[in-house]
Amino acid sequence: MKVFEWIPNKSIGDLIFNMTRDEARKVMGKAVYIPWFKGRSDFYDEYSIRLDYDENGLLEAVEFLGMEKGFFEVWYKGKLIYPKYEKHFFRIFDKKLFKSDDTSSYQYNGLNVSVTWNKDYGPSFGVAREHYWDDSDKRIEECFRLDKLSFKLKPDMTREETREILKEKSDKLMVRGRGDIYSRYLLVIFDENDRMVSTKYDYDRM
Repeated sequence: MKVFEWIPNKSIGDLIFNMTRDEARKVMGKAVYIPWFKGRSDFYDEYSIRLDYDENGLLEAVEFLGMEKGFFEVWYKGKLIYPKYEKHFFRIFDKKLFKSDDTSSYQYNGLNVSVTWNKDYGPSFGVAREHYWDDSDKRIEECFRLDKLSFKLKPDMTREETREILKEKSDKLMVRGRGDIYSRYLLVIFDENDRMVSTKYDYDRM
């Protein structure tokens, strides 16, 4: 069993947020590669733990999956906080500080912690570096906006016409080959005459 002491926004055990992938692997040992987030995650089956890295290969979040005893323990200020059931967890933390999506999932951006007790998807406990969920919430909002605007796009539109529709809501435009990529989420594909052919979503996972 592996024991982790959590310091919010800073570290979890010997894992320090913003350390490189190689540094994290030296701490945790050999990882199982998983293709999530364009391969920016490592999974440790023996501990049931997933590590997520940003586009620069720096550690940004750690998630503990399940509540089976004997895999891991997470401690905070001398108290065991996970694996713990919901009622025990909120004897340690003020539940009013956490946002909930009504599926037994709770998130507190101040400490960058998320915890779930969902009967369908199973329990999990995640911690992250400073501003992680603030940035994540902004990305989600941006994706919703792009989803809504993308319905205005029609095949055979010019590149300029599509940009006119989308630019008001996103300044994170990348050009790659014949495609425009908005917020690493929406890919608009054009033909050799710069006429729109199709769109693809969730570009960052392609």
